[in-house]
Amino acid sequence: MTTTVFHRGPAYELSLSVRRVDLGHCLEFSSFVPTAREPRQQVRLQTVLSVAELAELQRAIWLALQAAERGAVVTADPAIPGATGAAGA
Repeated sequence: MTTTVFHRGPAYELSLSVRRVDLGHCLEFSSFVPTAREPRQQVRLQTVLSVAELAELQRAIWLALQAAERGAVVTADPAIPGATGAAGA
């Protein structure tokens, strides 16, 4: 299993864990509030994705980063049927 903390502040932490399971890869986004009455990891989102779905997620994140660098907002991928396309700034 691989765990990456991608946001850390004095009162809140967000992390992503990825582990291989029988049906693909389990992604688990969790939060941790060290100042809570009972501090513990809390799962916020958990899903199982195939390698192809992981690659598509990676592509979607990459497109969002590219759009952010240009100051654009990505609403959807126009290559996906029914998508509304991307809006530029």
